[in-house]
Amino acid sequence: MKRTIALKLNLSQEQSDALLETQKVFAKACNQAISFVVENRCWNRVALHHLCYYHIRENIPSLGSQMVCNAIKKVCSSYKVLKIKKSQNVPTIKFKNTGSVHYDKRTYSVKDSILSLYTVTGRIKCEFITGDFQREYLESGAVKEAELVRKGKVWFFNLVLDFPDVEIKKEGKIFSVDVGENNLATTSNGTIHGGGKLRHKRDVFLARRAKLQSNGSRSAKRCLQRVSGRERRHVKETNHIISKQIVMEAVESRAKIIVLEDLTNIRKRIKGNKRMRSRLHRWAWHELQQFVEYKAEAKGISVKYVNPAYSSQTCSKCDSLGSRHKHLFKCSNCGSYQHSDCNAAINLLKLGESVVSSTALVNVPMVAVS
Repeated sequence: MKRTIALKLNLSQEQSDALLETQKVFAKACNQAISFVVENRCWNRVALHHLCYYHIRENIPSLGSQMVCNAIKKVCSSYKVLKIKKSQNVPTIKFKNTGSVHYDKRTYSVKDSILSLYTVTGRIKCEFITGDFQREYLESGAVKEAELVRKGKVWFFNLVLDFPDVEIKKEGKIFSVDVGENNLATTSNGTIHGGGKLRHKRDVFLARRAKLQSNGSRSAKRCLQRVSGRERRHVKETNHIISKQIVMEAVESRAKIIVLEDLTNIRKRIKGNKRMRSRLHRWAWHELQQFVEYKAEAKGISVKYVNPAYSSQTCSKCDSLGSRHKHLFKCSNCGSYQHSDCNAAINLLKLGESVVSSTALVNVPMVAVS
């Protein structure tokens, strides 16, 4: 399994200027490769290399041969993410001069706390700042490729490390998680991770941005630059904290599988007024699920996705349709009252059991597993 750590670089002004020039030249090489992608409808790394390698080397002689290969790889990766169909035209994308620079093991090296990096003006050696978390990963993982990124005036080297795969557990319980906006996550054990504080914080960010954007003055634009990314970072940190707590609870419950909701295309089904749509479209449930998935992998717990249809409207005790009002679920058939999110989490647990166990109940909704 692979993990990524961010190393903060301690650079002189001369070294920073060298990286800035490398960043610009690398983006220029990527943009030259794009014309070959569009003309030949080709984003296979080997085929594109044969098409444009010598052209880029001739037009950008300052960029080394291996960095040209890295630029071609970055372009191919960018187009593969788009998942272009045969009936679609190949779009022309553009790499900015402020974009990341891809490095492989031939263009950088790490020894102790010194990082050696290729630049268009020659190799540079610089120190990087690490904490206990980064040092532990560096000591136990095998270094792979990396991305050089610049945030403001600070440079970071996002280094990918390879670790031995953890054996997936074959014995244990099923553990499910229901995600939402009011309550970010609710487990089948009854643990509720509230989202009221995060929702309020996001509304504050939204109101502030709207006010500054409507102002349009120079000082308002400077303020927008200062606050840019704060909401995203706050949401990401919250998702990291909650996902870690969820996985630890699954470990303590001796779970072998975590069941999550398959929420593909949910944004297309969102209805409501403008404010509601804006808030729900910024809801980072997929990121939370991704964090749970990779943290569970490190603990040897597999993750299954099930179709959550009617999981919030079905009674977890008698499997009849009931009524839900905010956090209260009421079943008119058996008369039970439950927390609506806890009820949905238990229904997801049943769906998960129907997938992995032949002894599970059969009178449950159809599920889809990815």
